[in-house]
This record gives sequence, C-alpha cells and structure tokens, in this order.
Amino acid sequence: MRRAVAAMFAVVSAVGVATIAGGVSAQDASTRSISMFAAPGSRWSAAAFVCDATNRDHVLVLSAPTNGRRVRLWALAKPGLAATGNDATLGRGDPGMNQIYYPLTGGGGEQLGWVHALNPAIVEPGATTPAVTSVKWGQQITNCRFAPQTRVLGVTPRRSVQITATPTRGYLYRSYNDDARLAEIEQPWGGRDTHASLTIANGQLLEHRGARNVYHFTNNGYTYRVFVSTDPLRGGGGVQVLRGDRVLMTEPFGAYTAAVQP
Repeated sequence: MRRAVAAMFAVVSAVGVATIAGGVSAQDASTRSISMFAAPGSRWSAAAFVCDATNRDHVLVLSAPTNGRRVRLWALAKPGLAATGNDATLGRGDPGMNQIYYPLTGGGGEQLGWVHALNPAIVEPGATTPAVTSVKWGQQITNCRFAPQTRVLGVTPRRSVQITATPTRGYLYRSYNDDARLAEIEQPWGGRDTHASLTIANGQLLEHRGARNVYHFTNNGYTYRVFVSTDPLRGGGGVQVLRGDRVLMTEPFGAYTAAVQP
C-alpha cells in the first residue's frame, strides 16, 4: 500500500518555488503553500496559483512570473484536463478596500483581464493558500474555489479534491464531479465553493515526512488517501481509493496547491 503511494511521488521534477511578483496571494506562497502544474509534454513546474472554477468546467493555472512579469494563463478543460495557454504580463496590484486586482495585459499594453484576490486583512488567521477568488480573461469571469483553511486543492482528469482543516472534525475531504452542475455557495472569510459530490469528515494526517504529506479518510468500508509533494523540485500528488489493502483507483493530479505545513 505504501509502495503504491510512494510510486506516485516519484513523478518528475519541477523548476522553482511558486512565488508571485507583487503578490497575488494573501500569504507568501513561497513559504506557506506551493502550487504546481504539469504542463502538456513537460515536467512539473511551479505556478503562481491554481483556480478550480466553481462556475465553469475548467481549471485555470497562472505560471510563475518571469523577471519581466510575463506569465502564461493555462485553461484545463474538464473532464480530461486538455490544456490551452495564453501569454500576458501581470501588472502590479491595485488594492481596493478589501480587494486587490492584478491586471493582465498584452504585448501592446491592452487589457486582457485581471486576477482578483482578497486583502490579507480580511482572510482568516492561519490561512495557508493563495486567496485568489476570481480571474477574468476576455469577457469571461471564472470564480475560484477557495477556503482559508485549505491544505490541498488538486484536480485530476475526472474530479477536483479539496482538503481543509477544521477545529473539531479533523481534516475534511470533499470531492467534486461535474463541477459546473454543482450549485455555488459562499463560505466564511470570503470563501467560495460548490456543493460537494462526496464529503468525509474526521480525516487524519497519515504521513508528514520531509516534503511528503499523506491524508487518510475512511467512508463505508473504503479508504481514501490524498498525497502531495511540497518540494518545488519534485512535484506530484493524487488521490487513491482502497478497499482493505486493494487499490481500486489511483488518479494523479494535473495541478494542485498544497499547504507546506499540514
């Protein structure tokens, strides 16, 4: 069983820490969380953030900016995660009362869209992952799944998986199938979510060794394990479902954000 999990961690290397020039997070993503993306035909690489859409059937991933603040905004279609990318320049944040907007512009300075994040002052203390709540590209606005106490947010070709820490119910597992068909709901502290396809409470941290975190949940005789690497040079993660010692399903993540400390 452990060998099966370990094999999933032996996934290719990545190229750097997910830092975002000028912000685009309510926390320092380079120290409190990591976002990773396996681009088509390439190895794992660092990302600024992963936006799992709550109102559309796709995932958006913003690459880590270059020194010239150039980025690529990837759109991963659901299901399957077929990827298309668009290049832009990430502007400096323009803060409002509790909101921060980062413009996305083209080579001629034309406005292509923006990234919307929450001001750190209104995010729950102890939050660990980037507080990006929406992205506009062209005329389309994508709402992003966000909960302040997220420990893992990952997407496979078939589903999205989110793990959050709770004060009384241990770790909470939620999976989302057919995301756009699930009703959107507001969460505390500026969070955004949809009704989950499956929710399991009272999860445990099975393993926290170096940069490897494995979370363990049980439900009606089945075991669910979510595993991620927080090593920026060795990305990888996914979800497994087991019955006893038998692995019934393993789905690797195509992109994920994970808190460094569980």
